Amino acid sequence: MRGPRFSVITIVRDGEEHLAEAVESLKEQSVEDWELHIVDDGSSDGTPALATRLAEGDPGRIRLHRHPGGVNRGMSAGRNLGLHHATGEFVTWLDHDDRFLPRKLETLHAAMERCPEAVAVIGPCRRWWSWSSSDREDEDQAILTSGTDQLLPPPGLLPVFLENPRAVPLAPLVRRRPLEAMGGHVEYFPGMYEDQAFLARLMFRHPVLVIPDVLHLYRQHDSSCVARTHRSGLDVQNRRRFLHWLAMEFATCGPRDESLRLSIARATHATRSWRIRRWQRLLINLRSRTLTR
Repeated sequence: MRGPRFSVITIVRDGEEHLAEAVESLKEQSVEDWELHIVDDGSSDGTPALATRLAEGDPGRIRLHRHPGGVNRGMSAGRNLGLHHATGEFVTWLDHDDRFLPRKLETLHAAMERCPEAVAVIGPCRRWWSWSSSDREDEDQAILTSGTDQLLPPPGLLPVFLENPRAVPLAPLVRRRPLEAMGGHVEYFPGMYEDQAFLARLMFRHPVLVIPDVLHLYRQHDSSCVARTHRSGLDVQNRRRFLHWLAMEFATCGPRDESLRLSIARATHATRSWRIRRWQRLLINLRSRTLTR
């Protein structure tokens, strides 16, 4: 019996507010041959009960996984647990607070069929403010200036999002066997920069097809991992940690690209004052809380 074509992995910790909506966006896809692996990463709210109901409501396609003992192991380990159970030819990721637009899986797969040499296909996301009462307008990500498909050999988009972190794409569709062979996600990064470390590992090794279609809604809210890290003042420290790892990864498996090596060095140098910047951020947050009391 033929298995599902697409394996979708959703990691969640204390995400009961948006999880059902994310799953609904998967059920609204124009294709039906998918499986969903929900990985509960040590939730303490109503997420486990909700995830159980979602799995029981569609037992042929939705499965729930937990780490032994129900512990929290971080985002990368959660994604790898989902990957361990994936059976589809292609894998992608749907964060518990995001949404797929209805033709995402179909469109990415069609692009992969057009370009069989690509190991992954990816497009821009939409920073999604309009889900709430925010007066900010939604913003489509700018990855490449071209409005047509582009097959990028290693290092792919890495120079683009190294220069501009806002250009980091989300949730590519990846062929499962090469994904497993390269070791999946980098568990050294449990939170911030786990996505960039994974994309760097992927793009150092394989050609990636970039398409212009916006197919992913990236929800913007104050409780996201990115927002919490910025409020804590740890964002620059985390970026420095990522860049040190990236330099080592580049040295062992990166393309022989001197301009990329220099870009990594320049980006690392720019984070040298991370301690000062962290204390500045903490003071700003403290003053803001004091003024609102």
